[in-house]
Amino acid sequence: MRHVLNRSGLIVQIAVLGLLVTTTATFGWALVRTVQFVADLLDGDLADDRLLVTLLEVIDTYVIATVQLIFVIGLYELFVGDLHVPAWLEVHSLDDLKKSLVDALIVVLAVKGIEKLVAAAKPVDALASAGAVGILVVAFTWFRSVKGGSKGPAATPSANSSDGSAPHPADS
Repeated sequence: MRHVLNRSGLIVQIAVLGLLVTTTATFGWALVRTVQFVADLLDGDLADDRLLVTLLEVIDTYVIATVQLIFVIGLYELFVGDLHVPAWLEVHSLDDLKKSLVDALIVVLAVKGIEKLVAAAKPVDALASAGAVGILVVAFTWFRSVKGGSKGPAATPSANSSDGSAPHPADS
């Protein structure tokens, strides 16, 4: 059984590979949307509010792709091995990964909320949409603050580590 569990990292590697494929596809999708947006700008529709919504959608797609990449890196670091990444991108626990996801969800919700405000046909629709987005952002922000702001186990050095950092699961 121990041998099987030691090899379970392969399953996570498959997940990392799959997410890397979707991340690449999402960046490609964002690039296509960027080209379409620039083409719309060149057509001369500069005063159209729909272009603002399109721009926000392009930004939103890049944010989603970036979050996917952060998730890929985080899963790899948690279950497979260390990568050379900046300190702000290091992931030491699933909570760190969830916090990154919640932070990104807040940004995506804000962008979607602005899109709905610009596209709303009636003021009551805009108000309802803004209220719903506001409630979700407050809920996610509360969740984020309740989960705390620490960045993993660095505050509690491990006795098994010579540099005071916690051992990586893949090293066990």
